[in-house]
Amino acid sequence: MEYFDDISLIVFTAAEIIIQFVVIIHILLTKHEESASAILWLLVVLFFPVFGVVMYLIFGINRVNTLGISIKLANEQMNAHKNEPFRNKLAHYFEEQHKFITRGDKTNWGTVCYNRTIDRLLPETLPLRGNNLELLKDGNMAYPRMIETMEKARKNIHLQSFIIMNDQIGTEIFDILERKAEQGVNVKVLYDRFGSGQAIFTHFFRKYSKRIPNLRILPFARVNLFTPWRIQLRNHRKLLVVDGETAFIGGINISSENVTPSVALKDKYIHDLHCKVEGPCVGYLQLSFLRDWCYAANIRPSSVFIEEHFPMPEEKGEAVVRVIDSGPGHNYEASEKVFFTAASTAKKYVWIMTPYFVPDISFIKALCMTAARDVEVRLIVPKKNNHWYVQYATQSLYQTLLSGGVRIFEKKGSFSHAKAMIVDGEWGFMGSSNCDVRSFRLNYELDFVVSTGEFLGDLHAQFEEELSESEEVSLNRVYNKKLNLQLIENLCSLLIPVL
Repeated sequence: MEYFDDISLIVFTAAEIIIQFVVIIHILLTKHEESASAILWLLVVLFFPVFGVVMYLIFGINRVNTLGISIKLANEQMNAHKNEPFRNKLAHYFEEQHKFITRGDKTNWGTVCYNRTIDRLLPETLPLRGNNLELLKDGNMAYPRMIETMEKARKNIHLQSFIIMNDQIGTEIFDILERKAEQGVNVKVLYDRFGSGQAIFTHFFRKYSKRIPNLRILPFARVNLFTPWRIQLRNHRKLLVVDGETAFIGGINISSENVTPSVALKDKYIHDLHCKVEGPCVGYLQLSFLRDWCYAANIRPSSVFIEEHFPMPEEKGEAVVRVIDSGPGHNYEASEKVFFTAASTAKKYVWIMTPYFVPDISFIKALCMTAARDVEVRLIVPKKNNHWYVQYATQSLYQTLLSGGVRIFEKKGSFSHAKAMIVDGEWGFMGSSNCDVRSFRLNYELDFVVSTGEFLGDLHAQFEEELSESEEVSLNRVYNKKLNLQLIENLCSLLIPVL
C-alpha cells in the first residue's frame, strides 16, 4: 500500500512540476512587455504551486493569445464581408455615410493636431459630422429616454450592457423588450457573464429568452472550467441602438442602483453619465454591436448586414463624433491611446473624471509631463469607492501625481461611476472606459470622442458641477498620512497590473 502511495506522490509531484513549467513558459512568452506583472506572476506560481497556477489561469491569461484571437478573426471576417457582392444593396448607405467624414476645422491648430494624432494611432476610426448629442445625468434621465425610444421602435432593438440586474429597472426594461418582440420587432441582447452574474444565478435571462423567437439574449463570451481565463476579458460596453437611428452610450448599466434612492438603497446609489446620440455616427455604433453579436452567436456577417440595420444617415446636429470600440483583437489599447493623445496634445487643460484610476506608471508620468508644460491637469475620483482595494491603490499614486503638478479632487456623496474627459474645451471623451489598466488592455470598451457643438459646453458644465461637489487633495495631507495606511495603499498598488 505504501508503494502505491509513493508512486501517486511521485506522479502528482511530476505533474505539478510540468504544469508549473508550462505556466512559467507562458508567462515569459506573453508578458515580456510587462515586467512588473511578469515578475509578480512568476513569484506567485513558484511559491504557491497549486494556488498560483489556478489564480494565473483565472486572472493572468489575457489578450490576443486567448479570446482576442477569436475576436480578431471575427472582425477580419466582418471587414472582408464589407466588400462581398451582397453588400451592394448597402452600397448607397456607405456612400452617404462617407459624405459626413471630416478631419476637423483647419483653422483650429489644436483640433487638427488631435485629429492627425488619432488618425495615425486609430486609422480604423473616422470622425463624422452632423450628430446631435444629449448629456444624460444618472438613470433618472437616461432610463426614461431609453424607454421612450424603445417604445417607438419599429424594426429592431439592440441592447448591450456589462451589468444587467434582476431588479425593478431590469424587469421594466426587459418587459418592454418582450412586448416589442411580440409586436414583431427583432430584439437582440448581449450581456457579460461576469458583470451580470446576479441575473444569471436568478435565471432572469432564461425567463425571457425562451418565450419569443424575436427576443434573443446571449452572453458575449462563455466561461467554463476549461477556459477560466475568459473571465478576465470582459465586455464592458453599454450600448442601446434602436432602429439604427438612435443610440445611447456611456457608463450606465441596467440597474436600479442608478436611479434615485427612493428605488435604490441610499448607500448603494450610483452617480453616472450617459449620452443620447442621433446622426451618422449611429451607424458605427450599430456596427460595433453587430460585430460583437456575430462573435457571440457564431454567425456570418452577411446575416446582419441588412438594410433595416442601416437606415440612410441624416444630419441631426453640429457635433463631430468618432466612435472608438477597443479590446483585444480590435483597436487594441484604443482608449489608452486617446488618453495619451490628450496628455501629449493639450495646450490649456486636461480634465479627467473616472471611478477607477489605476493606470500604469507610463500614463502617470505622461500626466506629470503635461502639467510640467504648464497645462492644467485635474483628476476627479470618488471620495468613497465601491471597491476598497481600488481606492487604496489610487491613493498610493497621489504623492507622485501631486508632486508632478496634477490637481486631484475627490467627489463627495454617493459613489461616482462617471467617466469622461475634456481637453482645452475643444474635444471631449465619454463612454465605458475607466482610466485603468483593465480598460486600457483587457476589457472590450465602447467610447466616443466629440468635437464642436453644444455638447462640449454641456460636458464642461458637468465637470464644473462635479468639481463644485468635490474637495481638493493637498500634498500636505498625503505627507501626513499614518504609516499603516501607507502600507495598505502600497500593498494594494501591487495589484495594479491585474485590477
